[in-house]
Amino acid sequence: MNKKIARPFKNRILLSILLPVLAVGVILCMIATSLITPPISDSIRARIDSELTHMSGMALQICENHLNYLLDLRLEDDREMNAALQREAGEEIKRLASRFQGIHMLVLRKDGALVAVSEKLTRDPVKLPLIKPMPGGDIRDLSFWGNPVRAHYLYFPFWDWYLVGYINESDYQAPLILARRIILSGTFGLLGAIWLVLLVVVNRLISSPLKRLADATRKVAEGNLSELPNLRRDEIGQVVEAFNTMVGGLERKNKEVSELIAALKESEKRYRELFDSAAEGILVTEVSTGRIRYANPAICRMLGYSEATLVSMTMLDIHPPDEAVQILADLAEQLHDTGKSMAADIACVRRDGGTIFADIKATAVVIDGLRCNLGFFTDVTARHTEALERRELENQLHRSEKMEAIGLLAGGVAHDLNNILSGLVSYPELLLLDLPAESPLRHPIKTIENSGKRAAAIVQDLLTLARRGVAISQVTNLNRIVTEYLHAPEHEKLAKHHPNAVIEVHLDDRLMDVKGSPVHLSKTVMNLVSNAFEAVDPARGLIRLSTRNQYVERPVRGYDEVRQGDYAVLSVADDGIGIAPKDLKRIFEPFYSKKVMGRSGTGLGMAVVWGTVKDHNGYIDVESTPNRGTTFELYIPITRELRADDAETGLIQNYRGDGQTILVVDDFADQREIATRILEYLGYRVDSVVSGEAAVEYMRTGRADLLILDMIMDPGMDGLDTYREILKFHPGQKAIIASGFSENDRVREAQRLGARQYIKKPYSLEAIGMAVKAGLE
Repeated sequence: MNKKIARPFKNRILLSILLPVLAVGVILCMIATSLITPPISDSIRARIDSELTHMSGMALQICENHLNYLLDLRLEDDREMNAALQREAGEEIKRLASRFQGIHMLVLRKDGALVAVSEKLTRDPVKLPLIKPMPGGDIRDLSFWGNPVRAHYLYFPFWDWYLVGYINESDYQAPLILARRIILSGTFGLLGAIWLVLLVVVNRLISSPLKRLADATRKVAEGNLSELPNLRRDEIGQVVEAFNTMVGGLERKNKEVSELIAALKESEKRYRELFDSAAEGILVTEVSTGRIRYANPAICRMLGYSEATLVSMTMLDIHPPDEAVQILADLAEQLHDTGKSMAADIACVRRDGGTIFADIKATAVVIDGLRCNLGFFTDVTARHTEALERRELENQLHRSEKMEAIGLLAGGVAHDLNNILSGLVSYPELLLLDLPAESPLRHPIKTIENSGKRAAAIVQDLLTLARRGVAISQVTNLNRIVTEYLHAPEHEKLAKHHPNAVIEVHLDDRLMDVKGSPVHLSKTVMNLVSNAFEAVDPARGLIRLSTRNQYVERPVRGYDEVRQGDYAVLSVADDGIGIAPKDLKRIFEPFYSKKVMGRSGTGLGMAVVWGTVKDHNGYIDVESTPNRGTTFELYIPITRELRADDAETGLIQNYRGDGQTILVVDDFADQREIATRILEYLGYRVDSVVSGEAAVEYMRTGRADLLILDMIMDPGMDGLDTYREILKFHPGQKAIIASGFSENDRVREAQRLGARQYIKKPYSLEAIGMAVKAGLE
């Protein structure tokens, strides 16, 4: 307060006095400088010129002394003696400079070459311009090495030397500058003394009263409303009188203001309590900058920041970087149109990096003259998560319904096709047993048998897709499956259509075994490699197949969540067109395909891959970047069971019976006939019936060493119900179960009741022979 009230007035008074004093001082300095400086300068110049002349003369005397010494010795023609005396003379001449302050000596040859110089050079010596002899010597202004100098020189003809005494212009002008400074200092010193006297007078008459008035004003600002004693009747006295009048008015206003402040504090306290105790998060932000001005405790807890930290941030800092600009733009547009805005499920970033979701309601307000937004944040993270989970469950249900529909279709088709295909698979096998090795019919019959088996494999793919395929559990190795596929006709056909594509294979020699179906795993490899071939550039595509052992210590979230455990991992990667992010989540859905239907795919291949991996309790991870490629990694749990020896199983005598009675129960006549023909060929006595009810009646009055029960027989009793009824009067009855479907709960219940084996259709001689042999034991 003192600086703002008293000093400007005081400074103006002092300035009005100081300016005339300074003007007078400048005039006096100019007069003194013009009168005193010239005689002083002439005196200093004459002294320096005298010293230069004297020094060059002394240098000439040194040269003459050395020459006389040379002549006395009569060695004037001795070059070495001349050179030695010249060096000695040059050193003495250089030492002359120490006798005179600021003056240097320089010795030059007639051709301008430097002989000696007393000054320490800052650059390499160079030849100076030739100096013309002067009769009797003279003072000149020259330039040595780019520096202006004042010099006097004499010529010593015997050695062709110029003896130069010189002083640099800076040293030459130093006394003159010093003289000017002394004159200026004396003049301004006198002016300073005059100004100090004026300062004391002004301070006593003006500054002190003003200071007292400023102190009183500061006390008024601090709340001490005290009047000043007024003993003067001049202008200062009038100011004091006005001050006392102001203090009286302020005392009256002070009471009114105090009452108003108390009311405002009470109101602010109520609103602050509402602000701090609100369950919703509240932020007040500036419209122009986005800076956060106020934050209540609820928003601080919600975002994990302190209030001090939040008010140093902007709205851009509390939203995900890739969404923040769009979120704020949408809110700003609503506020601009209606003055209010509402947005649901807006992502906000916490201090720990986590993401929460909030409903935001905002309205435009004005605070301290600034346009601001008042925002209310409601944490709906739980609702958002629940909605995502519900949406995911809905998607899963939708996929399940799709799979269920396909399962129903596949189940019906498979049941009928398995019965139809039995003739194509079983009869050729029986015919081949009766044909001689050289018969021309063996080849076409073998072709029929192979066609039937391929058709059965197609049915099996449908069952796999529907997660109802027969799960063949045997110990195998992914390296073997990959190697066998790479040598299979299917792969060779693909390679012929893509001759320029390169396949890199990196198989881990120590890859652990897995337990599952080699057929289905091979089909999975075929589907993935086929997709990779179609994705890469036909001219230069690259496909990489690799295997490795992988221990997953903690669950890994990727495309699929990989649980903890030991896995054999199969990787199929390509550098093709990749998969768009919007398509990535749907690639395993049945019938979802980007291929041309009927030409390159049916939309079932990737669904079969997914079903196979899940049937093997495995996981799939997918990474894809458009135009850079895709990588599929299949995680199949390892097994530590030993692989069975690849023993020869084709010896008929191993499956022959000893006349035991077999009852075949099947609702399809073709199936009954095929089973009967195979079993009779193997030496068994065979009876067959058309339904479960007929089997129960047969067993009431007869007996059989083994029952072969079809699990599904429509209409009427199925295989499980039939077996239950027969066990009532034939406890311990031996039986095996046959079906075109995989083992289900009813099959396992029949096995729990005593059924020995399970055999899938269509029948083969080896499969039914092994099952019957084991069932009778």
